[in-house]
Amino acid sequence: MKKITKKIYSIIFFITLFTVNAQISTGSGGAASVLPNNLTSNINVGIGTSTPIAKFEITGSLPDGQYFTNSQDRNDKSAIFSGGSIVNTSISSRMINFYDFPISNINPKSMFWFSIDDRSDNQRFRVYAETGGYGIFTLNDKSQSEYFGVHEDGNQNVFLHFPKPNSRVVIGNYGDYLPEHKFVVAGSAKIEGNILTDANIGIGTSNFTDGGDTYRLSVKGKIRAEEVKVYNTWADYVFNPTYTLPTLKEVETYIAKNGHLQNVPSAIEITENGLELGEIAKIQQEKIEELTLYLIQQNKEIEELKGQVKLLLTRK
Repeated sequence: MKKITKKIYSIIFFITLFTVNAQISTGSGGAASVLPNNLTSNINVGIGTSTPIAKFEITGSLPDGQYFTNSQDRNDKSAIFSGGSIVNTSISSRMINFYDFPISNINPKSMFWFSIDDRSDNQRFRVYAETGGYGIFTLNDKSQSEYFGVHEDGNQNVFLHFPKPNSRVVIGNYGDYLPEHKFVVAGSAKIEGNILTDANIGIGTSNFTDGGDTYRLSVKGKIRAEEVKVYNTWADYVFNPTYTLPTLKEVETYIAKNGHLQNVPSAIEITENGLELGEIAKIQQEKIEELTLYLIQQNKEIEELKGQVKLLLTRK
């Protein structure tokens, strides 16, 4: 009978507590008390204060200049809020933790720390920052290994990290885009600055090889530019005294046999293998310089013939 009576009293107590919108506060005596609320003027809950100004307010922190025996001693004495299931029985740590660390022998600057753990005591969400110093926000995987982080070093230098090898950034769409693409923009993108890569760039294609060669830039489609600059060797070797200039008769014979100039790729080769701008420009320059030498030879022959004709005319 007594047990039933106690249960009834307990039920009545809790019904009364929530019916009057009770407030928890610390009064002048320091002990927690339950005070009746006025629905229009006294509807806040305070811990550490008898005059809470928010719906739920917790006050109390350690002043700077503290000394702690170790980091756990610091955590125990600097805890502002702890909630959820106990995930570490040895230190009675719960899932949600908020700390206000003062300047101490452990922390040269005051700082806050807020974290959320899973029930395996792995921190999955963490944000903390020094007063007047750095700030860090991280998301961790099930093994407490960071997979996303925003780091600010206190000097307005911000670093966004995706440290996992298979991290992906997808903007404007969903999908993992494995295995090739780590950064995907579904739509137009504008970058106001240089684009640097240690690999290759493909426009309209992901194929960067042609025969045995690998190309840094591959484009499937037309290219338009105001200027193209190509670095290559040049054909001034034609003017070297040791260069063997074929005779025009030899050039004629080669053309008759092969259907193109010597050293110049044929139409079939260009169709199958493409045209290398730097190499073809050098070959064309070679032919221009050979033509120049032929013209010089012919001019000498013409001048010699003109001299002979003039001599004949004077003898008459």
